[in-house]
Amino acid sequence: MQSVRGLLACTFVAIAVCRCIGAPSCSPDKLARYRVVVRTFWTRDRFPKHFPEWRPQAQWSKVVGRSHSRGYTMFREGTPASESVRMFAKTGRSDKLDDGGGEGLIGGNGGRAAEDMVLNTFVAPSVSTGAAWTQSQFFVDGNHSRVSLMSRMIPSPDWFIGIDSFDLCVNGNWLDSITIEADPIDAGCDNGFTFTAPNWPTDPQGIVYRIKSNYPSHPASSFYYPQFNRLPTIATFQFIKIKEYEQSLNGRGQASDPTVKIEESVIKVLNGDSDSDREVQLEMEQQRREQEYNNYKSIGDDKVLVSNNVTSSISIPKGNKEAMMNSILDNYHVQKHKKSHKKSRYRDCRLGAWSEWSACSVSCGIGEMQRRREVIKHPRGAGRQCPPLLQTKWCGSAKDCPPQTHFEW
Repeated sequence: MQSVRGLLACTFVAIAVCRCIGAPSCSPDKLARYRVVVRTFWTRDRFPKHFPEWRPQAQWSKVVGRSHSRGYTMFREGTPASESVRMFAKTGRSDKLDDGGGEGLIGGNGGRAAEDMVLNTFVAPSVSTGAAWTQSQFFVDGNHSRVSLMSRMIPSPDWFIGIDSFDLCVNGNWLDSITIEADPIDAGCDNGFTFTAPNWPTDPQGIVYRIKSNYPSHPASSFYYPQFNRLPTIATFQFIKIKEYEQSLNGRGQASDPTVKIEESVIKVLNGDSDSDREVQLEMEQQRREQEYNNYKSIGDDKVLVSNNVTSSISIPKGNKEAMMNSILDNYHVQKHKKSHKKSRYRDCRLGAWSEWSACSVSCGIGEMQRRREVIKHPRGAGRQCPPLLQTKWCGSAKDCPPQTHFEW
């Protein structure tokens, strides 16, 4: 595993170098639509220390994300978190993040500048267990090619997982697919060492930092595993390009063909063969086939026709990216509604009725009675997990036993 992570680190360095020496950027006249799949692996097997099983059990908040330009930052290691990030990391409330204020702008600009620097805001649903997955979709273009997102760990003082300003455009091309491993991050606004530590604000406020197996170097820390060189992966973020949309028309008056090729790209991380992983892959493969091409034609010099079939299309003024994104999403939701009869990707646990109570386990004295119930449907994806299947209660009484005799006849 260390060798894989070492390769990842080297690859990130290589990407960073090529971006810093003037590599070509992606065209601002093109939109790309991506799916992000967040998989989490917060389990007792991987993280046994202080693992929270109830009140509340290990789980994750919704994922809040932005596609944006170079000038915007949601959070950054080594710097203090903004008020909106602090609120989200401590409470899971995203009110200030949703407002899109200027706190996350490099250079301190606000107002209209924030709107210009953020192309798309997206949210993925929360998950009710420590190990599950969730997903969302978003748009990027040549001027807004970076993506940032975060999800709060529940319970925790101010810990989250996230990605800061990852650029999906490399050497003038959109990445087809990439998976990135994540570590827990501390927002620097609470001194708590454990998942369920009481509120203990950091004053003055600290900086955002990555939690490691030996940092914070306090034995009370819930992530203190000095026997590891690095913490096990707690989550991964997979970005999959769904399609590209051309806004400019070519010389023959037709829109350029969208790119629908899906390939594994620069960084590939495998995380076992769990049922949820296989299910996600099958679901995404099915959606890729359903979104197969035949999607983009021209109807004139100043209009672009966005179409998913011969009977469903809409005319959009050229250059109006917001209208274009809304049209694509509306059409996507219509198509999704038509397929509502298909198998849901989430399913809660379903149980049968309780059996009758068993007879008391002893004929005299204090014993126990039991009753059971069976699982009818096992949970799938981020569905609600099964509660206990066995109940026990006391029965009998010490007074029921006859007096003991010390004589044998």
